[in-house]
Amino acid sequence: MAITNKNKGPDFISLKRALQQFQSERLNRTYADLKVDPPYAAITDFFSNRLYAPEDFTFRDTSIKRLQHVLEGRIYRPMTAAMLKVVELHELSDDLDNRMVEKMIETGIGPELILDQYRAVYRQLDNYDQRIYQINLTIDTTRIFHGLSQKWIVGVSLKTVTVAAHLLKVGKILDFISEGYLAFRQIKSIDYFVDTIARRELAWHNKLWMEKEIAI
Repeated sequence: MAITNKNKGPDFISLKRALQQFQSERLNRTYADLKVDPPYAAITDFFSNRLYAPEDFTFRDTSIKRLQHVLEGRIYRPMTAAMLKVVELHELSDDLDNRMVEKMIETGIGPELILDQYRAVYRQLDNYDQRIYQINLTIDTTRIFHGLSQKWIVGVSLKTVTVAAHLLKVGKILDFISEGYLAFRQIKSIDYFVDTIARRELAWHNKLWMEKEIAI
């Protein structure tokens, strides 16, 4: 049974931060070429250091119903659906991280996580389909947000709702969305970026999975 928010102790949180930091650093290495490529620098930084940053997100602590209620009629309608995609992605990623931390605790792995330990934990969880879905959801969410970023009405809508969002305790979500909007808006075509992510993440995942098959 997964550990819930109510029974996570300080050791669990410490290990989770270490895991997330490891993953963020891995992403920075994997996409180092994109980070220095002017058209993709901002969006790559957003992807590796904000979307998967080692911190808690308001998204997973805010119910979908509350988001819908707060934003209904106040923001460009497709943006609400896009935000819920982000919520889903973070909830899935958070659950997968929690499972990895549980396995780290079970196998005695500490916060000084190294690649071989990460690989071992990743393989032991045996959740191939979930990992593939996480990659596909990341790609879908990225494409949706890029499409929206090219619409002027989205920028106007975000500015209009920001003050109200902070007053209604969902301002952090809107700040995050606005940051992503600005990064995405700089790119006219997202195909190269998302194709690169899809190819490299799938290769990373399958490499770990094949090592599991070989080990068997």
